[in-house]
Amino acid sequence: MTSRALMIGVLGIVVRSILSILAVQYFVPDGSAKSTTPPNPLVVAPENAAQETK
Repeated sequence: MTSRALMIGVLGIVVRSILSILAVQYFVPDGSAKSTTPPNPLVVAPENAAQETK
């Protein structure tokens, strides 16, 4: 395998990984934001807090 083919392969892997990350962020825009924010205790009752974090 030549060095040119190896560089094209590595570049292809990098481009595919960037595109896959962008696709995940496009189709699931607020999935990570919901999982990192804790429930607001002034709004959410303690009984329902576990259900809202799912």
